[in-house]
Amino acid sequence: MGKDGKPAYVDYIVKLPKRSLEEFCRWVYRFMDNAQFIYPQYLAEQHQKMASALIARYFM
Repeated sequence: MGKDGKPAYVDYIVKLPKRSLEEFCRWVYRFMDNAQFIYPQYLAEQHQKMASALIARYFM
């Protein structure tokens, strides 16, 4: 629990068909600052690239 009594984090394990991954990723990106892909590796890398692109857009 966090200091405010709310969960500090929530783990989700979601099994989706490949055809749904793009839509799911868009949903996760809505929470970019609070979301992290761990597995599969290619989604974790894709998420990192998207985050890096946002940093480059606003801070470089």
